[in-house]
Amino acid sequence: MITELQHRGRCRLMLRIPAWRAEFCEGSDPDFLDVCEAYELAWRGLMVAEDIGAGKLAVEYREMVDWLEIEAVTLALWTRNRRAI
Repeated sequence: MITELQHRGRCRLMLRIPAWRAEFCEGSDPDFLDVCEAYELAWRGLMVAEDIGAGKLAVEYREMVDWLEIEAVTLALWTRNRRAI
């Protein structure tokens, strides 16, 4: 069962990286869902940091968001390749 945070993170990933939308939509691996949850939480942290004018903290959250996007694509690619075998 997917949690609300995982769902919101997956939806946000699908909006931010539309080229991978189909793979993200199909993703059900626990590791991928953990990345989706972390992605949503990182976005929330980024929005709060920007709202309060915490520039250095916002930069750190932006780096975390970027890293999680790479991780999500990596997991989707791994899943796609695993199915092709």
